[in-house]
Formats: sequence, C-alpha cells, structure tokens
Amino acid sequence: MNIFQAEIDRLKSGIAEALPGIIVRGSLIDHESLRRDELQNGVITVLLERIENDGDWRSKLRLLITGQLEVPGRPGDVEEQAALGAVIEKAEIALYARLRAYLRNTGGLPHIEAREVQFSAQSKPPFGWFLLRADYGPLNEACLDWDFGGGDVPEAMYPPQVEQAISRLSGVDVKIDIEPHESAVEHHKWLDGDESTSQPDVKTNVELK
Repeated sequence: MNIFQAEIDRLKSGIAEALPGIIVRGSLIDHESLRRDELQNGVITVLLERIENDGDWRSKLRLLITGQLEVPGRPGDVEEQAALGAVIEKAEIALYARLRAYLRNTGGLPHIEAREVQFSAQSKPPFGWFLLRADYGPLNEACLDWDFGGGDVPEAMYPPQVEQAISRLSGVDVKIDIEPHESAVEHHKWLDGDESTSQPDVKTNVELK
C-alpha cells in the first residue's frame, strides 16, 4: 500500500470510530441507491479530488467529504411536507457539526483544514446532503513510521530498479571533524572514501545486528 491510500484509509477509519452509527464509504452512491436505514443514520463518503506536491517528498491531499441523509415524512401530510425543508437543513447541519468536531481533533492524523462546505439548500427532499472541501496534510512521503505490508519500503516509493538495489542497513561508518573544520569539499571526498588530502579526526564503524 502507498502512503496516499494509507492516509485516506486512516481518515475513514477515524471518522467511523468517532461517529458511531454513521456509515463511512469510499464510493459515492446516489441517495436512491442507498438503503433507507443507512440514510436515516447518515452516510459520509471520503473522496480524493487531487494531490498537490511540494517538492520530492511532501504533498497534500485535496479531499471531498460528502454527507448524505434522509428525513422521514408522510407523503400525504401537506403541512408536514411544507416544513420538511427546514427539518432537512437542520439534519444536514447536525451531521456536519459532528464531522467538523472530529476534524478539529483527529488524534494522530495529519492536519485537516476544512476550506468550505456546501449544503443542499433543500433542493432534494426528503434527501439532504453537504459537500466539504478539505486539505489533508502536509504528508511526509519519506516517513516510514506506518505499516506498509511487511516490506522494506512502501509500495511505489522508489522505481523498481531502485527497490531491488535496496538492502537492509548493516552498519554505520562514522567520520568526525573537530574544529577547525575541513571544507565541504573535503567532507564529500570522505564520503567517497578519499582521504588523500585530509583525514577525519575520529573514525569509527558501528555494526548493526
């Protein structure tokens, strides 16, 4: 699994845990195709709109988070139908408020910035919905502090030829330069094993088992 999918899955799991009873999905389904009991509890869907890159190892996810619901009503009751729009709007705001409260404090997830939210404006009774645009991140794509399936590196982190060349770290060669320091040019020579024009003040090798 790659870090993008892993973070989206973490967010969906977090929402489901924080909002018990709410159905959390990864695929957007029209109201008419959802079960009534699901809609009456509320359905939230997390969608990836795009990824914004900031250099080689930092990125941000642009997410669309939708909320869907249904307000039960009696079709023959004219007075109740007339008031249904306001009830739908109230239900939309209530569902959004629960989601917003969680997004303010998601625990160990990256920062989530809620940019704007659009509501149904009572356009589809007895159904209600909202659409939240949010930024998720920044993500550090070089971070290995998560489960990536038991491999040495996350999927698609490096091109295939690089992944094949990666081996487990067996040791560390330490070269210490005490003041007055040598130049950066000399330091680069040491990294290549060239100590012909200068030498480190201290050298040691640490083997990792």
